[in-house]
Amino acid sequence: MILSVMDQKDFLCDDLFIYWRIHPTKELDTFWVNFLKENEDYRESFNKAIETFEIIRKGKEILEVGETSILQELKDKIEKEKLKKRRKIRKILASSAAAILLLLLISSIFILYEKKENVDSLTSSIGEVVNNNNIQLFTGSNVLEIDNNSVLDLSGEKYGTIIQQSHSQKKIDLGNNQTNKLIVPYGKRSTLILADGSKVHLNSGTKMEFPSIFSGEKREINLEGEIYIEVAKQTNAPFVIHTPNSQITVYGTSFNVSSYSEDAKESVVLVNGAVEVKSVNSTIQLEPNEMAEIENGQILRKQVDVSDYIGWTSGYMQLNRAPLNEVLKKIGRYYNIKFQYGLDLDLYDQTCSGKLFLSDNLDDVLEAFSKMTYLQYTKQNDEIIFIRQQQINQHY
Repeated sequence: MILSVMDQKDFLCDDLFIYWRIHPTKELDTFWVNFLKENEDYRESFNKAIETFEIIRKGKEILEVGETSILQELKDKIEKEKLKKRRKIRKILASSAAAILLLLLISSIFILYEKKENVDSLTSSIGEVVNNNNIQLFTGSNVLEIDNNSVLDLSGEKYGTIIQQSHSQKKIDLGNNQTNKLIVPYGKRSTLILADGSKVHLNSGTKMEFPSIFSGEKREINLEGEIYIEVAKQTNAPFVIHTPNSQITVYGTSFNVSSYSEDAKESVVLVNGAVEVKSVNSTIQLEPNEMAEIENGQILRKQVDVSDYIGWTSGYMQLNRAPLNEVLKKIGRYYNIKFQYGLDLDLYDQTCSGKLFLSDNLDDVLEAFSKMTYLQYTKQNDEIIFIRQQQINQHY
């Protein structure tokens, strides 16, 4: 949620800030203390946001419009309509553009109190669970199972690789001019150092084809899933990544590629250097801190904070108003679990901000996620998690 410029409106529109003011915890107190230490320039806006929030929560009428305060008008409408769903409340609020700041805040607060009447019993789901939970290296006619978080190093062995696992190391011979495939299922991660020294971090649910040794004028690999790669510089031999929807050409750089078959969009996020991204209909050159989104053959360029996209390589997710359905999808891939939720729960329009640490203990991750959002979870088993709205007392 860290922006280049923040005023009290940014804090008042932030889901995590609102949740913290209503449900303070030691963890959230620590988060905001550390945030202000790192962003001292925001302290005045932050304190003003707290003052405004408390004024509104205690029912004091400010920002009068005509003879009736916006706050009272909103309360009357909410009472009459029995706290309808978020989209309908926002339509009511949008009618008074002169007080948009106050309305955004009040809408966030009162959505917490929304009563779920006649909830549809049907459910939807995010993610899938795969039964084969082992990393596999296909080389020639052989299939080798590899431990989670292992490192495969082809850079020091001609036609071979050193596999460094948690408690062992072994050497595997690979065929000359042979294409190999590394499959990393949901719930697992791996690192691959290619023959040219390029280092590839493979995220959960990723398949990558690569040669035992690069030859010819290009260094080429095939990818489906997500990787973060640091490409070794070779001016005379560009590095080319082929995905189902694009071709990415580089000479020496670091970037993240996400190309899952179940996602509508593919993305390339450049950390440093320069890359060319080519789709069926478009070609663009990316600069650092830019992202290319590929959908239906078209490429859209965006300015981004790269930490939002590469944090998984260091064991965390950096979230900046991220849609909750996308967050749950990433958690599901990372831990090989599926989330289920009622159709009344609109995860596409809800967001969260902060840093979510991806520890080995899934319960810790789910608890942290609950504190960052308005959601609670119930484990039906080790593979299926049910998500629901928190039940919050209406009186404060």
